[in-house]
Amino acid sequence: MMTPIAVQAELCRNCQACQLACSLHHEGQCHLGLARLQVHKRMADYTFVVTVCRHCEEPACLKACPAGAMALDARGVVLLDDDACTRCGSCAAACPYEALAYNEALDCYLKCDLCAGRAEGPLCVAVCPAGALLWAEGAMEGER
Repeated sequence: MMTPIAVQAELCRNCQACQLACSLHHEGQCHLGLARLQVHKRMADYTFVVTVCRHCEEPACLKACPAGAMALDARGVVLLDDDACTRCGSCAAACPYEALAYNEALDCYLKCDLCAGRAEGPLCVAVCPAGALLWAEGAMEGER
């Protein structure tokens, strides 16, 4: 399976529209720290790195979760059940892409769910004015 959200980091202008739209969609407020994807500036070459869940075929985060708080839906989207999560951090430690982040204010881990339930696909992709984020149409269709 290909990564559902393709990142063209060279096009990113760090406008943070993706992060603000994500936090507004999921938490009802525009706050960079509440986004399920993060944009970081790489100081060595002044480029940007976008960190977002890749919804791996064999998710290390899911395997590492001792509470069973992570699961794959029918489309292969890795979902996190906040009510079942014990906040142990095993999922975040296991993720090779650093795509899970603990939010102290909310006391939970934040992870991309591809805007589950939004028929148009992830909101971050829709609002990116530079085209740095692309929705891989068909990447999540069908079952594995």
